[in-house]
Parts: sequence; structure tokens; C-alpha cells
Amino acid sequence: KWILTAGLGGMGGAQPLAATLAGACSLNIECQQSSIDFRLRTRYVDKQARDIDDALALIKHHTEKGEAVSIALLGNAAEVLPELVRRAKAGGPRPDIVTDQTSAHDPLAYLPLEYSFDEWDGARKADPTGFADASRHSMAKQVEAMVGFQKAGAEVFDYGNNIRTEAKAAGFADAFAFPGFVPAYIRPLFSEGKGPFRWAALSGDPAD
Repeated sequence: KWILTAGLGGMGGAQPLAATLAGACSLNIECQQSSIDFRLRTRYVDKQARDIDDALALIKHHTEKGEAVSIALLGNAAEVLPELVRRAKAGGPRPDIVTDQTSAHDPLAYLPLEYSFDEWDGARKADPTGFADASRHSMAKQVEAMVGFQKAGAEVFDYGNNIRTEAKAAGFADAFAFPGFVPAYIRPLFSEGKGPFRWAALSGDPAD
């Protein structure tokens, strides 16, 4: 199995390690080389691909050998995901799971397709409103690709980073075709009386 995701900064950096612990390969797209370098240095990510072709070759190699290896790819998810969907439709590899932990909760922290990484900081300071609008349209392209993978049979979800809301605001009507992780997978656990969260007893009784 292999997982396709984006975002290696902040909380997103845990994704490749989680995939490896679960026994899956992962392809992790990140637009900032320093974030990739940090994850490589701390061994959250095993290796970095040179480009998309190299990334897919590595995924093929390690999945065929049954090895759980995490791979980073420098790029913009709004560009890489649509290209991977195009290749999948043409008979290329399709991920088993697609998710996302880019900083979509803040449009100024999401890199639009119109700008390079070096232009990012200056552009968002010069025109924050225009930059945020460009970010939302790039998010829509990424979410549209995620829905494309869902239609192709992949399990798709986000992790509550608001990317679906922003994509819908940019005009992509099917942005909520896939769920968020917590409603889809965690809430059902609560109905069984379990879940990966801390619990607080409000009774004041130490025995509780």
C-alpha cells in the first residue's frame, strides 16, 4: 500500500512516520526544501526523490518489495496532484490513500501556483487579499485532484485543515465529496466508548 499526501511542516511532518509505522510507503509533497531537510535529518522521512518520475519509481520499487519507506518530493501540491491524477488515468500508479496536511487553514500560509517559494513572503505582504484569493484557487485544483483519486478508488480524507472549505469558496462545487478524518474515523470509535483523546472526569471523585 502507499499513501499520497502533502505538507511536511508543523503537524504535517508526522505523516510519513505514521505511514511507515502502519507498514505503508508514502509520497510526501512539500514546497519548502528546509522542511524536507528537517524531516530527513530527524528521520521522519527516509529519502527525497529528484522529481515525479523518480518518486513514482521509488514507490514502485519499495511497494513491490513490501518495504515501508517514506519519500519526500519538493513541489507544489496544487501542481503535483493533478499531474499524478493524469498519470493514473493513463494507466500509471494510483495511491491507496490520499490525504493532506498543508497549511490550508491560513491562505497566506499556502503557496499558490502563481508564485515561486522565493516570491512567497513578498507577495503575501504586498497584496494579502490577492494572495489569499490565488491560494484558494490553487487549493481548488488540489482538492479537485483529490476527488479525482477518490473516483478512481482511493480512500481520501483531509485532516481538518479547512482545504475543502477554501476550495469550495474558490468555486469547486464537489469540495466536500470526501470527508475529514475525525468525522469519518474517530467519531465512530466514540460510539464504542474509545478514541485517541484524553478524557477528563468532572465528578471530582479520584476513583473515576
